[in-house]
Amino acid sequence: MELKNLAKYQEELFLCGRCGDCSLADKTVASDRDVFHPCAVKNVLGFEAYASRGRIMVMNDLLSGDLEINQDVVDWAYTCTTCKNCQETCTATAEGIHLPDMIEALRKDLVLNGFEMPKHVEVEQSVINYANPYKEPAESRLSLFGDRVWPETAEVVYFVGCTSAYREQEIARTTVDLLTKIGVDFTVLPDERCCGSVLLRLGRTKSFAALTEHNIAAVKRAGAKKLVTACAGCFRTWKVDVKKQGYDYPFEVLHITEYLDQLIQEGRASFASDVPLRVTYHDPCHLGRHAEVYEAPRRVIQSVGNVQLVEMETNKRYAHCCGAGGGVKNSHGRLSEQIASDRIAEAEATGATVLVTACPFCHRGLTDGAKLKKSSLTILDLPTFLLPSYKGAGTRHSATASTLKSTFMEYLRQHPRIFEGLKKEAVIDYEVEGERFHVLVTGKNTIEVVPVRAENPDVELTFSPGAVRKLVAFEREDDYAHQFGLFFKEPTHDEWIRFVLRLNIVKLLMKGYRRFAQKAGLI
Repeated sequence: MELKNLAKYQEELFLCGRCGDCSLADKTVASDRDVFHPCAVKNVLGFEAYASRGRIMVMNDLLSGDLEINQDVVDWAYTCTTCKNCQETCTATAEGIHLPDMIEALRKDLVLNGFEMPKHVEVEQSVINYANPYKEPAESRLSLFGDRVWPETAEVVYFVGCTSAYREQEIARTTVDLLTKIGVDFTVLPDERCCGSVLLRLGRTKSFAALTEHNIAAVKRAGAKKLVTACAGCFRTWKVDVKKQGYDYPFEVLHITEYLDQLIQEGRASFASDVPLRVTYHDPCHLGRHAEVYEAPRRVIQSVGNVQLVEMETNKRYAHCCGAGGGVKNSHGRLSEQIASDRIAEAEATGATVLVTACPFCHRGLTDGAKLKKSSLTILDLPTFLLPSYKGAGTRHSATASTLKSTFMEYLRQHPRIFEGLKKEAVIDYEVEGERFHVLVTGKNTIEVVPVRAENPDVELTFSPGAVRKLVAFEREDDYAHQFGLFFKEPTHDEWIRFVLRLNIVKLLMKGYRRFAQKAGLI
């Protein structure tokens, strides 16, 4: 039996050192953030075969012929949520071993060889026949909006997505209500079809091209400059997978969290809760690890007056999966609920009363997990959380931020030794209240400070205004580094730093980031 798609990863499979971090890791020191048993599936099922290390062993045996494919192997292959947490913790290669890609490749091979899950066959047929995976009539896709008439063209297309259109309709309604209240020039595609994400995750890819080509053409007809979606799965598909498949499009793709963040920074929207709320946020895997959007949703939540954001024990790059992705909820519903229940326990431990997420499928999965655990947590998708708190137009942030941005840029120009040890071409992106710039290392102790956002930074740094004001007062680079570390490890309401690592930790160390991290006390 030929496993031609999995065989492409044969050399990478042998790079696994079997260290077990993907299964057992308790702490990733270099990130100064705890990582607790990253595989949410293995945490429930317990056996090594369900974590990345075990899955790699099984796939090696499949390729060598030592293990034959049977229905048990097929069932095992579809227990992975492809959340990518194992890859984030892996240090075997610069980017981590690409286990999610390997699993999807294996699934493609299983389908090609006639090994199928009956439920997944039904999903594919539903997408082909109804343009959605739920066997719902295509013509009823927009019925949740009543008799609203949509303009043929607009600056923004709101891409609803199948789950919001048919199963989590409150998310779609509140997204539309919110964009309408803010005054966004937007429309909805009258002939929107499934984005195809579910087909890619299940290894059933032959219908993906037709869906993609149809949807791209529909957005073009609408004349939109931006496509905005509230579905993390749709967002990943548009932003990452469509490009991987060789397609291009003349519009910007944004998740609703990113778009709302822009609107708030521009002063077009403001929010305040009528009662004090303690809120925690769940990172959808498609939005976070797969598409690198971590800070926008947090900035939006933190912009809401009378709301305190508290983080779960695992968050951002190392957030535990909700259990709904990768086809697991469809074929292994009980497993999905148990994983979600574990995540609910993490949320409860924060003392929050509201759990916010940014994906209809995560909302659905977490809600089921809360029922299983009999939790009293209120679980809301971000637009639904924001709508009651909308207070109209706000204050544009750029005036103060621009001054701070200029001050910070000049300070860094005068102190290039802050970047001592970094390799040439290292790129760091900076943000102060929505204003962006980046630093490019051009040589030993020489840098270029560029007043725009970097396209592909190694690291993205976000600073509070208070942190910037204090940092630029230091004359010595070592004092700057020390205070930088304190702002990250011991943040206050007014003085804090957050960062997103765009490269694997191993690759960052290879590019010379160790020296500053040591000075800052981060490692």
